[in-house]
Amino acid sequence: MYRQLSGSSGKLLGFRIGDGITGEDVRQIGAIMAEEIAASGEIRLLVEIEGFRHMEPEALLENLKFVKDHAGDIERLAVLSDRVWIKSWVEVGGLLTHAETKHFYRSEVEAAWKWLES
Repeated sequence: MYRQLSGSSGKLLGFRIGDGITGEDVRQIGAIMAEEIAASGEIRLLVEIEGFRHMEPEALLENLKFVKDHAGDIERLAVLSDRVWIKSWVEVGGLLTHAETKHFYRSEVEAAWKWLES
């Protein structure tokens, strides 16, 4: 399950993901991001994680394919989550994408958008 966030505009993209995200969902998100990368060169990405406990194997593979193809195209990555273990995951994601990354708690959504815009 995913939903594009209303704050998305131009090279600033935001998505809410949760349990049950599928490979097809990840392909759709990837297509949206790839289209903006083609238009803007780089994107700044906000990912809000809601109730996330696992990812289907197909979704994980699709995610890794996207990172392989576009690792240098993500300038900043803000991750919103109230799960402590995801903070470590954010640091690993920054290493894989070479993006500047930052974790925010879900209550800090406005601060995350501002950080992406700065």
